[in-house]
Amino acid sequence: MNIKELHKKYLNKELTVEAYIKSVFENIKTNNYHAYISLNEEAALDKAKKLDEKLKDVKELSPLFGVPVAIKDNILTKGLKTTAGSKSLSNYVPIYNADLIEKLNLSDYILIGKTNMDEFAMGSSSETSYYETTINPYDPSLTPGGSSGGSAAAVAADEAIVSLGTDTGGSSRNPADFCHIVGFAPSYGAISRYGVISMSNSLDRVGIMAKKVSDVKILFDQIRGKSENDFTSLDLENTSENKDNKKIRLAKFNLRDEYKVDPDILKSFNESIEKLEAEFGQMETVDVDYLEYINSAYTVIMSIEVEANMARIDGLRYGESVSEYENTDDFYIQNRTENFGEEVKRRLALGNFFASKDNDQIYYKKAMQVRNLVKKQIDELLNEYDLILSPTTTLKAKKVGETSQDANASFDSGLFNTITNLSNLPAISIPMKDDQIGSLQIIGKRNDDLRLLDIAEEIEGLL
Repeated sequence: MNIKELHKKYLNKELTVEAYIKSVFENIKTNNYHAYISLNEEAALDKAKKLDEKLKDVKELSPLFGVPVAIKDNILTKGLKTTAGSKSLSNYVPIYNADLIEKLNLSDYILIGKTNMDEFAMGSSSETSYYETTINPYDPSLTPGGSSGGSAAAVAADEAIVSLGTDTGGSSRNPADFCHIVGFAPSYGAISRYGVISMSNSLDRVGIMAKKVSDVKILFDQIRGKSENDFTSLDLENTSENKDNKKIRLAKFNLRDEYKVDPDILKSFNESIEKLEAEFGQMETVDVDYLEYINSAYTVIMSIEVEANMARIDGLRYGESVSEYENTDDFYIQNRTENFGEEVKRRLALGNFFASKDNDQIYYKKAMQVRNLVKKQIDELLNEYDLILSPTTTLKAKKVGETSQDANASFDSGLFNTITNLSNLPAISIPMKDDQIGSLQIIGKRNDDLRLLDIAEEIEGLL
């Protein structure tokens, strides 16, 4: 069900808000997909009753009226536990809301709960969570992707209509692809990150997942915009007005052999391109130099920023603390040994290595060179074209357990995912077929998110 269908049922008296929200919680408990870490059941049902009273006197509903929303567990919610999927924050209850939660609270939405995730958003399968591993509702034998796997699974399993995740290198689009739904990563700063637990400051953005692009647009309109607490946040200009979508200029990435795109994904991508060319005309194939190095550059930059951000989770400022220790060094060592998972420890070690004085930051400097070169090329292409298309991921979803057996697998977020975070571009992932995992990624111009979403909705209909 999408928002439009839900509102029709509310207005036609086919559903009460309370009955529907009760059914959502029943669904969560029956499914047992482990999409959530914490539920907000009592408060959600109380709000549903109040909305039913409100429903008696209205003929038109606000955009998020009675809509169940799932929130990733690294977004601060005042009075509701926020763990970031880690043992270290297993008892952390924030005393303030993230900026986007404050904006949501101005609407008639209903918060269902906090979703499961890879620990501190470090992973690509939702298997590094301290809590139970999330199951992929589309195919339980496969991982749901990550790090926002719980948010994607909640939407796919009808345990929420829309959800919020975070996206550092594809962490919303990757699970959206694997769970066969829509995933959107906006331009950097379009949604304020104030009150969102940082993984990698220069790459992070809040992502949105839903079954329809129209639902993504509704949630995005509610939470986007500038925040007085976040100097990186921004207001977007609506560039869609008075523009003819039939005249858009589309390009597609050249899928070279060295990118190792799965044959089934490649086949679906080419079929999708044919459909779009029938509507919009022939599209150009474009190349970007150094793309094969983009994941390596991402890993270096991300690991260094992770190491800096995780310093605050020390058992003093934030995080669980051991009660017995010999000295200050032992206090820090024990806290991190006992309360961090293997993936977090691995990235901390890498971050320290890449940033070390002995290395003279040669890895970081080289990674930033690659980042800047690729960003410059992408910007030049987007001066010529309105949108660039690619597969969302180059590989199919892995079987449950595969990623946890391969230490390198969690760093492979997909080169077409990471390129948008490194270049600060908005991108949306849309399923290409009804009966098969595999999504089309549409990359738009920086801060041109509203036009991207309008065109994506049209493309969704064509696919």
